Amino acid sequence: MSAVPSYENSCIAPTPTSSEIWLVGVSPSNDGRLDAYIVDLTNIDTPSVRFIATRIERQKWSAQAQKACFPFGNSGNDPNSPILVQQFGPDTWSTNVYPNGTVADGVVFSNITFTSPKLFSQSASVDGISWFSAFMGSRMNSTGSSWTGVRLRADQSTLRGRRDSILSLYPTEKPLISIGTFTAKPSPPSQGFNIVFDVSGSGVAYSAVGNPARETEDRALTFANPQNVNMNGISLTQNAIPVTVNSVGYILDRASDGTTLVYSINPSRDLKLRHVGALSNVIPFSSSMVASYSGSRIVVYTPSVSGKAVLNTFDTTARVWNGPGLVKSQLPTYDDSDDISIKAPIGAIIGGVVGSLIVIAFAVFLMIRHRRRARPTETLSAEKLDSDKDVGAAIVLQDQQSQQHIPYYDDSKDELCQQQQTPRRSPQQIQQRSSHTSQPRHPQSLTYPDLQSAPQPKVYVPPEVFKPNDDLGSCPVYTQVAHSPIASTGAPYTLFTQTDTSSTGAASSPQYHQGYHS
Repeated sequence: MSAVPSYENSCIAPTPTSSEIWLVGVSPSNDGRLDAYIVDLTNIDTPSVRFIATRIERQKWSAQAQKACFPFGNSGNDPNSPILVQQFGPDTWSTNVYPNGTVADGVVFSNITFTSPKLFSQSASVDGISWFSAFMGSRMNSTGSSWTGVRLRADQSTLRGRRDSILSLYPTEKPLISIGTFTAKPSPPSQGFNIVFDVSGSGVAYSAVGNPARETEDRALTFANPQNVNMNGISLTQNAIPVTVNSVGYILDRASDGTTLVYSINPSRDLKLRHVGALSNVIPFSSSMVASYSGSRIVVYTPSVSGKAVLNTFDTTARVWNGPGLVKSQLPTYDDSDDISIKAPIGAIIGGVVGSLIVIAFAVFLMIRHRRRARPTETLSAEKLDSDKDVGAAIVLQDQQSQQHIPYYDDSKDELCQQQQTPRRSPQQIQQRSSHTSQPRHPQSLTYPDLQSAPQPKVYVPPEVFKPNDDLGSCPVYTQVAHSPIASTGAPYTLFTQTDTSSTGAASSPQYHQGYHS
């Protein structure tokens, strides 16, 4: 079993098999030779390597130039589907590498420089065709922007593509990183998002539409609907590495203790950048590491000066790092990720348990409260029946108990107040009020030989409903009102939608390439 080769400025990409990844690089000892491998990640501590192909083009491929690798969307399910290899800097060359060992001729857009893999984002994909946004080294006269759209095809033995600078809307000229998110589709229209974070610490998301692949069309990629990103208190550093995992964008960044932080954003759901806290030891951050994905895992490749590279994976569902060289982070674990596959089952279980406990506790509280209130009334009623005491006196006692001072907390004024006391009623007033009732409380238990001397029966008077009068003082005064329920009219949360926006601005001259050689 051979060790994983070590390449500076290499790139990795997913294969149709979720347990394998592509590895492409140029050895500094043999500049101009592009090597491609497939690495089996079944045993992440000791991965196995399979050599696929090599291509020698001395004037094109450089060990000193950064690279990025991308699958071609839905065609990635085809075992014979190629990957795109894009080189950056003064030697901005592109090629396709196929699993059967074929490496297409390197091609280039004339007089164009793509500056960095951190600013080259796959934003849409339809079977065999992918759309990218790229930041160039200089502004175009036709748009005044350094951003351009690129469309590349994987369904040809020679890489074909087109570049078009008109995007309709243009991101910042001081970008830090950009991330594309999309869902690969078998047929048009192709839609996704492009999120650009700038050096000032903010971010903007655009809906991205890849226009149909007819070589006579002017537009390649269209941006619309710019929306600000909620940074959630996160400050990205110059070390940040973007990783596209289909519809979710991830960012790896250096923590203050030298370990690796993970953030996520899912623009199809909301525009909040979130922490993804690891539930395990983590990998040390390295400025030379590159990242991609395989299934639901982020894969990180770190070259080594000793000649043996290291591979690690981060399971975005379990939030666990795997592979050699893990260290304990000195920072507290903080997570507010919105991955439904992580939080829905656990949240449902915890929420159900907590909700049940609250309901049970509330029911017990009401039962105890009811018993405490009912017991004095029942005792008084029994005394009335046994000793023929004046019912009015019993009611007076009950009224006095109900009118005790009850403290309450008025959080609108943040102070402890006392309820205003209702004046007590005399027995004569209570008797007059009760004389209007028609039925005795316990007619079957009371007999009087002299009806004129019998006390008038009393009935229970329910407690009154009060509301505060806000116009009076710091301690509210309560007045009686009728209960009137109010219907709830909650408005659903609406995310911004993707809409096509017709391009504006001066006409540009789209560029085409097919097997172009320097």
